[in-house]
Amino acid sequence: MTTATGAGQWRVDFDAEVVFSNGGSLRTEGFRLDIPGDDIDDAELGELLVRHLGLLMVGGTTISRKELIQEPHKGSRNTGTAGAADGAPVRRTVDLTGPGTRLDRPAGAPEGIEGLVDLPVALVRLVGTDEPVADRLALAPFEPAGHAVVVHTGRPDGPWLTPDAVALLAERGAALVATDSAERDGPAAKALAEAGLPVLTGLTGLADLPAVGARLHAVPHPAGHGDGDGDGARVYGVAG
Repeated sequence: MTTATGAGQWRVDFDAEVVFSNGGSLRTEGFRLDIPGDDIDDAELGELLVRHLGLLMVGGTTISRKELIQEPHKGSRNTGTAGAADGAPVRRTVDLTGPGTRLDRPAGAPEGIEGLVDLPVALVRLVGTDEPVADRLALAPFEPAGHAVVVHTGRPDGPWLTPDAVALLAERGAALVATDSAERDGPAAKALAEAGLPVLTGLTGLADLPAVGARLHAVPHPAGHGDGDGDGARVYGVAG
């Protein structure tokens, strides 16, 4: 069975059982993984699940249900999806600038592009979730130190980050936080300012940003070119 909800990339939604050779088992229901192509057989999917979870002493896997879904990759680890479909990395640039893109920098932050360019991206895709707001648990799989943490909500406004998630990003040394939401008020915005983290809001084109391996560049507009509501910026991602 297949479902088309996106373009270009595929994931699989499945139920499985993993039996361990030293006793015990693990069952999944509605588990989703990125896949490198547009199809995968049960044996390959079982191996993919084992690699993704890093399981040891596996005696066997059984796939009881499987549905292929065409949607952007979320960044599943150890699935062989980091790169072009043919396996050869292709360098490309994705323009992430929208009409409402704004840059908010903490007081005392250096001017110019320092701390805003050539940052590795930790992409947190929340598109399709009931409430696309990143909390500490949503950020737990990522290593944000020195990264631009990009939260892809799939909606133009509304909350996108919780204050406790901001605390985690500050603790782990995130360099910058960004989102497609235009929300710049509320508890999270206050927490980000207090944590001294630069923030980009109102990005576009995040569906075209690869789940892994991208780098973010944000170039502030020259002084005097803003509209008084935060600083404008040209933002793009480079992959490959």
